[in-house]
Amino acid sequence: MGPRIEAFLEAAVEHIGRYGDTDVLPFPIEHHIFYDMQEAAASRLLHLHEHFDAFLDNDRLSPHFENVLAAVGYSGFRSVTQIDPLWNAYLLALVMSVGEDIERARIPRAEGVVFSYRFQPDGEAKTVFAKDAGWPEFQARATELAQAYRFVLVTDISDFYARVYHHRLKNALDEATQRRGEVKRIDTVLNRLSDGASFGLPVGGPAARLLSECLLNVVDQLLIADGIRFCRFADDYRLYAADREEAQRHLISLSMAMQKFGLSLQKGKTRILSREEFLATAGREDGDVPGSDIVTQQFLALKLHYDPYSATADSDYRVLADELNKFDIVGMLAREIRKSRVNQLVTRKLIRSVQYLDALVRDHAILSLLESLPILYPVFPTVCHLLKSQIEQGLDKGVEVAIFKRLHDLVRRESYIILVPTNLAYAVRVLAHDTSQEAYELLNRLFKTTSSTSIKADIILAMARLKRTAWVTARLDEYWRLGPWEQRSLIVASYCLDDRGRHWRDKLGDKAGLPPLHSLAMEWAAQKKNSGTWTVPI
Repeated sequence: MGPRIEAFLEAAVEHIGRYGDTDVLPFPIEHHIFYDMQEAAASRLLHLHEHFDAFLDNDRLSPHFENVLAAVGYSGFRSVTQIDPLWNAYLLALVMSVGEDIERARIPRAEGVVFSYRFQPDGEAKTVFAKDAGWPEFQARATELAQAYRFVLVTDISDFYARVYHHRLKNALDEATQRRGEVKRIDTVLNRLSDGASFGLPVGGPAARLLSECLLNVVDQLLIADGIRFCRFADDYRLYAADREEAQRHLISLSMAMQKFGLSLQKGKTRILSREEFLATAGREDGDVPGSDIVTQQFLALKLHYDPYSATADSDYRVLADELNKFDIVGMLAREIRKSRVNQLVTRKLIRSVQYLDALVRDHAILSLLESLPILYPVFPTVCHLLKSQIEQGLDKGVEVAIFKRLHDLVRRESYIILVPTNLAYAVRVLAHDTSQEAYELLNRLFKTTSSTSIKADIILAMARLKRTAWVTARLDEYWRLGPWEQRSLIVASYCLDDRGRHWRDKLGDKAGLPPLHSLAMEWAAQKKNSGTWTVPI
């Protein structure tokens, strides 16, 4: 008999509170609450678990979600799901409860076949997946195997997450684990998050990633049974063959295996390459991006992971900075920017590295990024994440003004860059640090025009952070017309209003009558306000 569900509820809260749920969407305020009030959050989750059916039947308590558009490359898009934070944590807890069973059913790591999302929880680091199995290891293995074969089939699955059928996933889960109650609830939650449809996984979080691995494990086993040599990371496959005819047979075998699950391969990304062609293009993101030189490959192999919570955080930071000093980060970034299409994998890592540079070099790099946003469009969220973090740590005033001026221009002229909802969400997080009148007016305009409830929630928090109390006060009367995300943000924002906010909260009624996460947000904000040094985080 495995651990009780309480252990997984606590682990889910700890993981999300530390790392968030996804790098596709900004870190919501509820995750700050999870980090600061882990025991209380886990208690709310246990209450949900014990009253699961009642929560599902209550419109105020059932899973709320929002699908928003995210840019993929320069011309593609995908739908990303923002899940109600309480239900998101509960789904993760359920999936973690069957995680060891899923991992046990998969092809063992030692065989060097599957490199994506190997379930290996770390109770100290609060992580879910193994740190030493990922895309770099997959790329290295793919190159190693190519040395022994004349041809390589390169392919991936078309719209994978959106086309996962729930009943096929449930069958795969039932084969992997005996925890039938948890599997049934996973299936129920996924159905609600798909708005009643029988297919689709929410893109982004670790729960969906592990579920997808459970399903693809069945395909992996079919390929193994056919004697096909391959390696895989998520929905990316590399299959190896002695000649082109065998490679074609592999393509048919894989396509037939996919067909059993209602899936298909991307025609535009399916190629049979000779060994020489594959090795010449290894490390590229697509056929239009030049191959990586040896310095770039060494840079990509560098681990940028830095844990500020570690007991050795200071020395870890110095070691990482010293390692990065071996590379010309600004020069490499300049070369990417001069291209017609950046290598997104390389550019994201370069942008994340900027924060570790000396202040003058960092400021110069940031100004270069601001001048190059159109070419950086596919990695705009990474740029915004850097800008926000550096503003919070302290920037030269001139650089800060340049950042805000550039974002004002994008919003004012409704640039295509911030028309993408996920890009706008990240831009709002940066503007939440801009005290200018123009930022105030632009945020107000965005609140009135955006259809995204999560972005509206962030704007409420931004206005509270900027101490725009008149604006926040005007929203109080709209509380019952708002969605759950906006309501929680307004509860938190009301603590910037002193007596007016307290009177309004009293009118909301007893905390016991509020949805669980609303009452938790109220408790958390009250504690933060009483500390005397609190600034609304966003």
